[in-house]
Amino acid sequence: MEEIKDLELIKAFVDTLQNYRVESTGAAVVTINANLYNVDGSTHDPKKVPGHEGDTWKKLLKDNGIDHNCYVTNPNAEGVHPEFSVGGHMTTNSNGQVANGGTCYLMPECSWHNNKARDGVEYTHTETQMLKLTGYNLGELPVTFKLRLPSDQPFAVLYYDQNEWKFKNISRNEAEALKGNASYAASPLHSVEYYVLIERKRDEKTTHHVLISKLP
Repeated sequence: MEEIKDLELIKAFVDTLQNYRVESTGAAVVTINANLYNVDGSTHDPKKVPGHEGDTWKKLLKDNGIDHNCYVTNPNAEGVHPEFSVGGHMTTNSNGQVANGGTCYLMPECSWHNNKARDGVEYTHTETQMLKLTGYNLGELPVTFKLRLPSDQPFAVLYYDQNEWKFKNISRNEAEALKGNASYAASPLHSVEYYVLIERKRDEKTTHHVLISKLP
């Protein structure tokens, strides 16, 4: 069987949805002037593929109009600085700690500054526009965070295609087709082998529930 990238992380995400009320996330553009620290434990930002960014933290920044060189102005860096390599998770906490489901900030960073070797280093910056992430879970993949962002569609499907995990917000009709209900048109994902169908349930807060899980 082929090696499925990040399979254990996806299985852990599905297990969490099956056992807990996992709420929606949020990503809002804010202005932050305070000095910041790398979040300790936010390691899963996929490597860049030339010409294709997929569901990365960098793409989430760009989708929200933030596309700039690495924000960090200290210490002097080596190599790729000031390239915008990744979306770096930041906190005002000097110990780098953010509770699961808590709040942190996302800003452009080069890979030198976005490195565990720099954990605990206080970063200054002159650029102040960044994303405030709510409901972020440490070590979470960008695709599962983005899947939990608010949507008018009642369902989402997480699927493996062309060697990466992707997601799509879908309608009830599309969900029924994916479940194999013959009364509905064929699912556009009929050729995808591994996928997870997720329903959004809206009470006081939107939560996510697994309907079908087809994983190796």
